[in-house]
Amino acid sequence: MFSRDKKGETEINIMLDEPLTNDSCTKVVIELVKYVLYQKQQIPLAYDALAKCQTSVKTTDRNAASFKTFSSMLKNVSDHLFSQFFLKGCDVKEVAILLGATILSPKLCIAIELPSYILNSKQHKEYQHSSRKPLLKLIRSLFECDEFQEAMSNPLSVTNMFLMLKKNDGNSVSDFFLPKPQYKPPIQTASCFRIKLCQSDQVDMRCNCGSLVQIYHDSYKIQLENEDNVQYTQYDSSTQSLYQWYQSKQIIKGFKFCS
Repeated sequence: MFSRDKKGETEINIMLDEPLTNDSCTKVVIELVKYVLYQKQQIPLAYDALAKCQTSVKTTDRNAASFKTFSSMLKNVSDHLFSQFFLKGCDVKEVAILLGATILSPKLCIAIELPSYILNSKQHKEYQHSSRKPLLKLIRSLFECDEFQEAMSNPLSVTNMFLMLKKNDGNSVSDFFLPKPQYKPPIQTASCFRIKLCQSDQVDMRCNCGSLVQIYHDSYKIQLENEDNVQYTQYDSSTQSLYQWYQSKQIIKGFKFCS
């Protein structure tokens, strides 16, 4: 399940027993962001505990204002990431979470690799496949990886967190995810982990999403794929050059409690 490659990355292979949807892909990434922020002491409490605390403090409290700003940043990133998994002509291959002053000098780099068949999430329905199982599998695997837990045990002073996507996108350039065509994650200077999400062919065989009637949400106006005619790009040497890195314009930054 765990291995270290020649580049110095620790690989964490996670075999999923539930298909990923566009929604659950987003939740896996954002929950990992919250987990890392808390473990690296970028926020004073776990995110859910922070949110609960805010219900019992005055809106004029400085800590409440800090959490509101932080929560707004996280929601902004989450909403834009969600749109990328839905967008027609956009295939996300990797998501990278970088913690450090800049994307060139991070202290921690976590890449989440989404194999081509995981992108079949466009064929699966959110109401048929909960994000709970993939999240539990992810967190369990991270707890079982000694190298990852060791990296989490070393706190950092409050710094920047960057979210980056490696994708093949035929759409016009996003205002939120800015292209970084020459970028290469500096794995030699950071503590690096690669989370590889995998699933057995048996998972799709047990799924009946293809036979369900599609429900369209009028309130969501992003153009969806024609799910009957989706052709997924395989990541081989001939298509590798089509994928490049994009950086989130929103930088996530935690906070400390003020006394």
